[in-house]
Amino acid sequence: MKGQFFLLVFLLFTQLGFGQKFQDTIPFRNDLGLIIIPVSFNGVEKEFAFDTGAEYSVAYDWARDELKRTNKSLSVVSSSGLRSKMRFYKSGPINIGSRKITGHRILNTAENTIFSCHNIDGILGIDIIKELNWQIDFKQKILVMYPKDYLPNEVDSMHELSFDFIKNHPYVYLKRKENRFKFLLDTGAGISSNISKKEYNLTNIDDFPQVEVYSGSFDVNGVFTATKPKVFQFPESTSKNVMVSPIIYYNDLKSSKIGNDLWKGLSLFLSLQKNKLYVSSSRIKEVYNHYPCYASYYDGAMRIISVVKGSEIWNLGVRQGDEILQYDGKQFSSFCTLDQYQRQLIKSKAPFTIQLKNGETVTISESETLANQP
Repeated sequence: MKGQFFLLVFLLFTQLGFGQKFQDTIPFRNDLGLIIIPVSFNGVEKEFAFDTGAEYSVAYDWARDELKRTNKSLSVVSSSGLRSKMRFYKSGPINIGSRKITGHRILNTAENTIFSCHNIDGILGIDIIKELNWQIDFKQKILVMYPKDYLPNEVDSMHELSFDFIKNHPYVYLKRKENRFKFLLDTGAGISSNISKKEYNLTNIDDFPQVEVYSGSFDVNGVFTATKPKVFQFPESTSKNVMVSPIIYYNDLKSSKIGNDLWKGLSLFLSLQKNKLYVSSSRIKEVYNHYPCYASYYDGAMRIISVVKGSEIWNLGVRQGDEILQYDGKQFSSFCTLDQYQRQLIKSKAPFTIQLKNGETVTISESETLANQP
């Protein structure tokens, strides 16, 4: 009788705990090159960016009205170097797919202009991501969620990358000859990958096809940071069982990271608890095709926010920060309206026109590539 009792308890525990298997398929949208999924707080659905580069989950302004404030705060340094003091709020029940998370605290920060433009309410960070396993299908735009101790059969046909989860940060390693490069796996980085000059001194970069871009980015606080990276095709390198050749922005950012463009059209499987990362292809070569310039509404005007050195428009004297009078024959008076229009236009790979302050109109098309690409 005693043995039967313990057997019954074991079976019940197995059904409720380790023996329980689930598989939730969550469609995502990829505005800004991010993975954006629905997450519910106290039954209210929000849109969150799935960000393996963020140590903590972050909610924007709505948290102050809808969640309960705590006395705990955290000092956070953004990619622009800005230090912010963020307050923790009690998140209440969080639902992601069929999973419920309770007893969690989420950081709150002020509204981010670019995120609010694309209806993103917050960032899902490693504090939650590490509690589950994930398959990210960039081609079908679906995120599949599994228990953290479970590897699906699909992994058997995938290829393992050199990977490590250290102090709440996931890293991918690429080996080139005798050199080993460490990249933060950052699904919140949007499209681009970069190597930090502060971490690596690349003395032979001029041996590779490249362009120089006067560019910039907006961080989690909505702060714009100007950069002047060289963009080049990283030579084919190994990551355990995979050959990888990413497009790299060589710049002054504080850390090196891999963005989502490297995985375009592919599928990843990520298990932080098991220190495993798999990809659906054994050979990955990223392709660089870009417009020679981009615009944004910044500091009260439409301005050139990115321009390729040596391009046709560069040779006309156009530089980053220059004001423009019209974009595709239109005038935009807000960041959001111009950003949304430009992204839809570029998604279709259509040309556009910009009218410079001197009255000259220039047609811009997708024309910047790296030499010697197949």
